[in-house]
Order: sequence, then structure tokens, then C-alpha cells
Amino acid sequence: MTEVFDTKDLVSELVPHKGKMLLLDRVRDYDLKENSITTEIDIARDNMFYEEELGGVPVWVAFEYMAQSVSALSGICGRAKGEKPKTGFIMSVSGFKADVPVFKEGETVVVNVLENIRMDKAVTFEGSATVNGTLAVTAKLNTVEVDDPKSSLNLN
Repeated sequence: MTEVFDTKDLVSELVPHKGKMLLLDRVRDYDLKENSITTEIDIARDNMFYEEELGGVPVWVAFEYMAQSVSALSGICGRAKGEKPKTGFIMSVSGFKADVPVFKEGETVVVNVLENIRMDKAVTFEGSATVNGTLAVTAKLNTVEVDDPKSSLNLN
């Protein structure tokens, strides 16, 4: 049976972000053989990036939704192997294409992320975000996984 992560509390067990910086509301589905995940974000006024004058969240925030989805996938993979999730960093976002300017209050953004290239610790993901069944954003995220984030950032 597939483990369910249908509340923010359960999602918080997968990603390092806490409080208002935790943007994902649910993990809807995942496939560890394909290294893919589908997550959901409910757009509401209490969202960290909500802008009153727009009546929602600027669409550029979709890349962070995708990044947190990648993190959730790493968390699920780690749990399945009995390991801690890998820490990852976004190295670049490319091919970002948005067909809407804003995610409106009351909408649910559905994010799909698929790992498509892995070379050692460098991993590329294809991401998309849909709203009301319509494609809103596509992007490619180039990431790197690290074993010890403090030493990688020279914080020791």
C-alpha cells in the first residue's frame, strides 16, 4: 500500500521547510520507480507569498512549489530505504514558461515533477503546474544532492 501524505503535518515530515515556508498542502501521488510525484497547494490568504493586490500568489512561485515537491520525493525515497532524505539545492531553473500571471485565491495548484537525468549527485527534474485542469507553468530544475549541507556551504 502506498503511504499517504494528505495533510500539511504529514508533508512536513518529508521536507525541511517548516511554518509558513512549508508551501505544499498534500502529496497526491508518487511513483518511486519513475521518480515522480504529484503535490497540491491550496491558494489562500495565509500563504507566505500571497499578494493582496493580485488576489493570489505570483506564478513565479511555482518553481518553489516544484522544488518542495522534489524535496518531498526525496523524503519518500529516503523513508522507503530507511534513510534520511538527501538535502538538495536548486542550481538553476530553466525553460520557465508561465501561461497565467497569478494563482488566484481558492484555486488548487497541482504540481507534477519527474526526474529525467541523474549524474551522480546532479539531478534534473521536469516540472509542471496545472490549475483547474489547465497547464499553467512548465520548468526544468537542475539540482544537486549533498550529504552534509553544512560542510557543503562551509558552515562547519
